[in-house]
Amino acid sequence: MQLFTHLLAERQQTGKPIRAAVIGAGKFGGGLIAQLAQCPGMEAAVVADLDPDRARAVFASCGQAERVVSAESAAAIADTVGAGRIALTSDPLLAAGCCVVDVVVDATGVPEAGALHAVTAIDAGRHIVMVNIEADVTVGGALRRRADAAGVVYTLVDGDQPGCTMHMIEWARTLGFEIVAAGRGTVYYDSDRDGTPDSVQARYGFSDELMQRRTINTKMYNSFRDGTKAQVEMTALANMTGFPPDVRGMHEPSVDLEEIPQQFSLQQEGGLLSSSGVVELANSVAADGRTMLPNPLKMGVFCVIRAEHPFAMEDLADYGCHVGGDGHNMLLWRPYHLVAVEAPLSIACAVLYGRPTGAPLQSPTADTIVVAKRDLTSGEIIDGGGGYTVNGVIETAVISQEQGLLPLGLSAGARLTEDVLRGEAVRYADVDLPADSLLRQLRREQGDGAA
Repeated sequence: MQLFTHLLAERQQTGKPIRAAVIGAGKFGGGLIAQLAQCPGMEAAVVADLDPDRARAVFASCGQAERVVSAESAAAIADTVGAGRIALTSDPLLAAGCCVVDVVVDATGVPEAGALHAVTAIDAGRHIVMVNIEADVTVGGALRRRADAAGVVYTLVDGDQPGCTMHMIEWARTLGFEIVAAGRGTVYYDSDRDGTPDSVQARYGFSDELMQRRTINTKMYNSFRDGTKAQVEMTALANMTGFPPDVRGMHEPSVDLEEIPQQFSLQQEGGLLSSSGVVELANSVAADGRTMLPNPLKMGVFCVIRAEHPFAMEDLADYGCHVGGDGHNMLLWRPYHLVAVEAPLSIACAVLYGRPTGAPLQSPTADTIVVAKRDLTSGEIIDGGGGYTVNGVIETAVISQEQGLLPLGLSAGARLTEDVLRGEAVRYADVDLPADSLLRQLRREQGDGAA
């Protein structure tokens, strides 16, 4: 267990808090800023957002409005932070390359932007906490290599499901358990796959006031419901652990908690899996696609481990683990993930210990490819995850490369040159990509020659 409190208390007492630059003050970034405001020994010293008033509103909600100063140059940011104030800028690159912070957090959700911010931070010798999981699953391996070479930490974030699941995986690996499957819960109705940004407010039941106050990104929230976000997150988990999906898109069965270790066991043990050590999803919606199950995981995370010694099998079962397979497979689960509330833990871990919450392996295990959400015709422009045209789906990196499949992170703005039927995967050969970019360069650096 890593201990933060005494080290952070020392920083608080000596007036040397961990200083973070937060890029993006939307729902996650705003939540992180608010949480850091109450964390001893840490602070959001620099915040960048294209809408500075949005960030100001977050600081006002924390009672810190008087500390915020507009700063639109590197010198102004340094002077502001040096004076104990909070620097607010509309230029994210100023925040990413800032010399007066310890760590940069990208919470933009835009792959191209996230890649640029990460490279800028790494080049400036700053740790990078990547909330932008869409960027990570596209070029995380390349960014990890660059961070390692620069002697800084590249990490995904605590509070999101991949980071939370990594804690359980680390626990299990430390204790010598085999991991059969690991992943997260979903709430996935039959109609969700076809969802669009226009229907987000109605499907979530959000009020107008909430939409405005928490600056809800309808495209991002649609990706939560059309299945894309869960597929992206499991791609990130696969790339951190080396666990592939068992099948394209994973099995994602409808399961109550007690059924998870039964379904996520090998086929010869009565389960679904053809191999052990995979990423998976546990759907909380019944097989009818319309009603919730009575005892589901919902938005929690899980890990199915295998115990071999009878003492461990007895203790795990007796103390609350659900049992599956041939009696050896046990369910560990956590019924929640707390998003931005827990994110400061990753900041502390990177700065105090030089360790990530979780980081991708240097070569990817999986990829998030794009599948047509409806029949698409030549000439149409793909709008990326959570939009109107495609769903993101996990596939092994080997198959993605062999079949020349288009990754989700490069799909936005691609023009189709071929018709693609609903449910079919889009290939590089089916599109004209936009002009070359840093994201494509990093993708090639990671080993994808088609990019």
